Amino acid sequence: MTTPSIAFNPGLTTVAAGSFGIDWDGLIQGTAFPDPATRFALAGGLLASTETLVMYGGVGIFEQVPPAVTTPSPGTPIALGGNVGRATALTGSKALTGFSAFDQDYAMINTPQSPVPTIGSFGQVNFYRLGSNARIAVACATGLVSDEGGLITQQVSWDFVAQELVPYTPAYASASISNAVWASTAGGQTTYTVGSDLSADLSAGSVIDVSGVVNTGGASAGAFNGNWVVVSVSSTTIVVTAPASASLGTYSSGGTVAGAGGALPCKILRIKTTNCMTVLGPDVNGNYTWNRNGSAAVIQI
Repeated sequence: MTTPSIAFNPGLTTVAAGSFGIDWDGLIQGTAFPDPATRFALAGGLLASTETLVMYGGVGIFEQVPPAVTTPSPGTPIALGGNVGRATALTGSKALTGFSAFDQDYAMINTPQSPVPTIGSFGQVNFYRLGSNARIAVACATGLVSDEGGLITQQVSWDFVAQELVPYTPAYASASISNAVWASTAGGQTTYTVGSDLSADLSAGSVIDVSGVVNTGGASAGAFNGNWVVVSVSSTTIVVTAPASASLGTYSSGGTVAGAGGALPCKILRIKTTNCMTVLGPDVNGNYTWNRNGSAAVIQI
């Protein structure tokens, strides 16, 4: 006679998809390689209140000197470092001074809906400064695979919009916008009329940052502003992809294409175009997730 029993295995191990494997070779964006010579170069600051997006590791950042405070009060950030935020160029008021890191940043928060650790304004941001010789993994464009086998000193650029390492693009200044026309053809496109010839600097697939355009009507105020992927460039116009489902309205005035390009001061130590953890987002709810088959590179800054 047998008696019923409950199947139970206290040593049972389950495998979370994408988290464990027999052979795993990849990089995690925003993490530095352990190095006794640079581990103490890890610095920290507070995310500026002017930032519109939360911060995570692997972002090009600017750092400001802490402001003078004549009457210290609770919450005065002097001892916690200066304000940091997303850099917008290699030079200027928000010039790139380093890269944010996940390393030891225990203040960052993640949730089931947003598994990437992030931090909001006034929260702690850890980072490595340019010149620290830190070896840090950052997201990169798949086009960098052509740099494999080349010198570690070959030139590359940083895309301040997509926050990733990209093939070298000569530095170009900002360009004024005098007109913008939206059309639903070809899946949705916008043609910007610009006051500077950027045909030698931009090409199909480049990303531009447009701000300051005032429009009337359309899906929303400032609908022509944002980050756009270039379709084609001429001496006077830039055509970019745009939503086809709703009109962006009619151009009224203003607008600037932000300057970008230039050589990022770094050495390329490794390029891995697959099997890396890179950050995706934000989605419509402001959540950030991991791309577990992304492209990343190790750079020494």
